[in-house]
Amino acid sequence: MKIDTRLLLMMLVSPLAIAEEPLSDLDLDLDSLMAMDVQVTSAMKRAQSAFDTASSIYVLTKEQITRSGATSIPEALKMVPGLAVRQLDNNQWAITSRGVASRFSAKLLVMIDGQSFYTPKFAAVYWETLDVPLYDIERIEVIRGQGGLLWGSNASNGVINIITKNSIDTRGVYADLSSGTQINHDANLRYGGDLGNQGSFRVYGHVKDGDESDKGISLEPTDYTEQYSLGARFDFTPNDEWSGLIQGNITESTLGQNFRGVIDETNRNISFSGHLDRTDSRIMARIENRISDDANQMLQTSWLKQSGSQTFLQEDFSSFDIDYQMNFLYGDLKFDWGLNYRYNDISFAESSFVRSDGGYNTLEQYGALVQAQYTIIDNELDIILGAKVEHNDLTGWENQPLARLVWKLQPNQVLWTSISKSVRVPSLIEFNDDFTIDGQRVEEVSPITTGINMIDTYYIRTYLNGNNKVKSEESVSYELGYRLSQGDWGVDVSVYHTEVSDVLAVEVNANSEQFLPIFALLQQGEIELAMQSLTSTSINFDLVSNAELDTNGGDIVISWQPTDTFSAELGYSYNTFDYDLAENTFEAIGYDSTSRQFFAKTDIQLFEDHRLFASLRVENSNAYDTNNYTVLDLTWQWAFHPNWSVAVMGKNLFAGSHIEYSNNGETFTLPNYIDESMTFKLTAKF
Repeated sequence: MKIDTRLLLMMLVSPLAIAEEPLSDLDLDLDSLMAMDVQVTSAMKRAQSAFDTASSIYVLTKEQITRSGATSIPEALKMVPGLAVRQLDNNQWAITSRGVASRFSAKLLVMIDGQSFYTPKFAAVYWETLDVPLYDIERIEVIRGQGGLLWGSNASNGVINIITKNSIDTRGVYADLSSGTQINHDANLRYGGDLGNQGSFRVYGHVKDGDESDKGISLEPTDYTEQYSLGARFDFTPNDEWSGLIQGNITESTLGQNFRGVIDETNRNISFSGHLDRTDSRIMARIENRISDDANQMLQTSWLKQSGSQTFLQEDFSSFDIDYQMNFLYGDLKFDWGLNYRYNDISFAESSFVRSDGGYNTLEQYGALVQAQYTIIDNELDIILGAKVEHNDLTGWENQPLARLVWKLQPNQVLWTSISKSVRVPSLIEFNDDFTIDGQRVEEVSPITTGINMIDTYYIRTYLNGNNKVKSEESVSYELGYRLSQGDWGVDVSVYHTEVSDVLAVEVNANSEQFLPIFALLQQGEIELAMQSLTSTSINFDLVSNAELDTNGGDIVISWQPTDTFSAELGYSYNTFDYDLAENTFEAIGYDSTSRQFFAKTDIQLFEDHRLFASLRVENSNAYDTNNYTVLDLTWQWAFHPNWSVAVMGKNLFAGSHIEYSNNGETFTLPNYIDESMTFKLTAKF
């Protein structure tokens, strides 16, 4: 399907209503830059100032997203200091917080308006198919650190909550068209309006045709993108006490990718090309009720379906969630409680890579949370206590308590500290499935070298076996933070120490005794029979949960806005990853490493209708088998008419052709080189 650009341009220039918001009117003051007057919900599950929040939270505002020229959620997240965002190729990403990012990062919870996109099979987020219209995002709230109390298991390292705009703020027509060195075309169209005097709506569509990378590691790149999305949102406010919303989206994606896997009798990881066809559908509905001036309640239900078919791998996953929460005030006490339930239906076809031990086609999860915030000294000192208990079908009951203290030293200074416990439940492939992985050479695992080349260099079939006795990974984190707003500048500092027990590791089970009959045949001169026997042997790597892990680090972000036409941020993050392993085991996720990140961002209004937005990242880490690199993303925007603007975006400047992720030991992951790119964008808003 090819988009007719002439038709799109005709639609753009049609006579329409007066602009809802001129494209040139995008002022942002320091309080917004520091998120001091931004009301956030992800950290406490109630609206409160980000400045007073007792967690390491960063708010990526709609203005920053608009001005950056980002074309996807992962690109936008590159602007969040302290977040590890590594690009594998032109459609795959590895993203996490306070840990080592991987294609399937299992400790980062990602949501859209509170709807989780966590998949229990792979414990992954398919970033390449998370198609949210960036122009309709109100803000992205990123919690670096634990969020298990409010959001449940698998939020050990962080929470990303993408919050979209109320449709009352998106009335009229929005359209954009982009093209460049890596994008053939990327087009968006949205229309919004009123539903009488009690509601509003918007409907939108998106089509993208992206090119392959210029250079691969071992294969010619095939990482093209063909994507189509349709979605809608409806908001209702019948009176002052009740409000609600319904929204849905369907995305069809065809993504070319290079893979690695064991697909023949050599028992070796072989590089090959293929494509991934995915259909992602989501529906969410929420009702909110203001019971009184001191109490409100919320009921949210959602459905998510993800179907994927790619070379040697097919999966079908759906989930149904229902969440209820009540918040109320009583004097100096803020009290919250809630209930949640999730049902997962999982269909996964057997393949040459993965086989299931069976018994888990569905999974259920349910729990409850309680949280209390008490003001000890008015406008100075608050204490927050809470706990979440949750049951899942794999490991049973889990609990996640938390204690926080917020001390407002001055109206412009906040000191906070927290102690929390978070849980990561094993994914289904860790608990229930077996993988075929890169084979082990005889001379490396056998106690005896035979001297016969065809024997010694033979690769034995090797499996990575799930284990239904693995435990949930438990993290206890100690955090301390400080925020200051002083005139035209501000600072946000946080440090942490996290101790993790029952960490997933890999235990080697070579079963050397299986080689004894083979050696006996060799001694008898039966080389051919010995070789036949060798083909029926196997090496097993078993997943176990007996490791320990310490992570330490911190983040500092300095914001500065000396004038209305200039603002800037500087940031530095430092994280260490230190395993304590049992004998005969090695790391399952990441390895001992240190990561450092320097971050700079600036927004300049050059003239009345011209803006320059720049984001610089210096990545220094030994966690990804890559060289260190520095990248600059630069966007110039010209609002040449109240309804029209053009932008030119340069991405990955300075770095040249570089690798950001090279952990090639992972099955099914084969990165490409990341290149500099240029994109031109035309936007209209009526």
